[in-house]
Amino acid sequence: MTGIAKILSKVFSMATLTFFGRLPTQDSSKMSFMGLVSLYWIYIIISVFYPTLAEMLIPFLPDDDTIIRNTSIALVLILPLTVGYTSLKLENRDSECSVVKQLLMGYIYSFVLGLLSMVLVIVIPVIKLPSILKMHTQQQFAVMIRKGKYDDVLDDIKDIFEKYEMKIKIHDPKKPIWLCYMSLTYVLEHIFNREIAKEMKYLVVDVQGKNVEVTVHATDISILGPKNETLQVNHILAEEMEPEHLYFSWDDSVQKIEDNLRKLKNQQQEGKEIDLKELQDATLNLRKASLEIQDWNAIRRQIYKIERDHYLLKVKDSETTVYEA
Repeated sequence: MTGIAKILSKVFSMATLTFFGRLPTQDSSKMSFMGLVSLYWIYIIISVFYPTLAEMLIPFLPDDDTIIRNTSIALVLILPLTVGYTSLKLENRDSECSVVKQLLMGYIYSFVLGLLSMVLVIVIPVIKLPSILKMHTQQQFAVMIRKGKYDDVLDDIKDIFEKYEMKIKIHDPKKPIWLCYMSLTYVLEHIFNREIAKEMKYLVVDVQGKNVEVTVHATDISILGPKNETLQVNHILAEEMEPEHLYFSWDDSVQKIEDNLRKLKNQQQEGKEIDLKELQDATLNLRKASLEIQDWNAIRRQIYKIERDHYLLKVKDSETTVYEA
C-alpha cells in the first residue's frame, strides 16, 4: 500500500507540474492527499457496479456482495466530504469562506481531480515521449503572476531573451492540454479562494541552434529541452526575472516579505535611502519560512540584489565625495 501511495502521489504531482506548476509549499502534502483520495473515489464509484473490483480496492471486506456494495456506496458519499474538509485546512485560503459550501464542493473537487489523475496515465506518456526519446531535461520554478499582469510578465520574458539575442516563437497550448489546465485552474481557484490568470503560452527559444520550450502560466515557468541549453535558459531567467509583476512564492506569509522587498527596491529606484533594518528583518523572516529551496533561492536573490545596489550606491557616493574634495 505504501508503494501504491507513492506511485499515486507521483501521478498527482505530475498532474500539477504539467498543467499548473508547483503548489504552495505549506499545502503541497494536503493537496497530494486530496488528489489521491479523489483518484481512489473514482475507482470506488466503479466498484459500486462491479463488486469484484471493490474486493481489490477495499481491504478486509467479507465475501458478501451486499456488504461490499453498501460499503462502496458509503465511501462514495464520505470521501468527497473528506476532500472538502481537507481544503478547509489549507494555509493559503480565505478562512471566512462557508464551511458547508466548501464541504459540498468536495464532490466537484473529487470529480475533476480524480478524472485528471486518471487521464494523466494516458496523456503524460504521450506528451513526454518525444522529450524522453531525445533525453531532454526539464527545469521549473514557481511564480505567482499578479492579477492582470500576465501579458506584462510575458513581455518581460520576451525582452530578456531579446537582450541575449535569442530568437523566440510564441504559440498556444494544444487543446487537450488547455482543457486539462482550465479544469484544474477552476478547481484550484475555488480551493484557494483566489482568482488565477487563465493564460498559458509556449515560447520556443533558439539557443545556439537548439530549441528550448518555455511554458509560462499563472503559477509556473517550465523549461524543456537539451540539458545544457535548458540550464542556460533557466540561469538567465533566474538572474534576470524581476518581481515587479509577480511573486516567487505561493504562500501568503512569504508574499508579504516579497511586498516589503518590492517597496525597498522601488525606494532605491527613486534614489531614496533604504532602511537596512527592514532588509535584515526580511532576511530573518525568510529564513524561518517553509519553502522549497528553489523558491527560497529566488527570493533570497532579490535581497542580494537590493544589498548589492545599496552598497554600490554607497561606494559611488564615497568616490564622488573624494573627487570633490
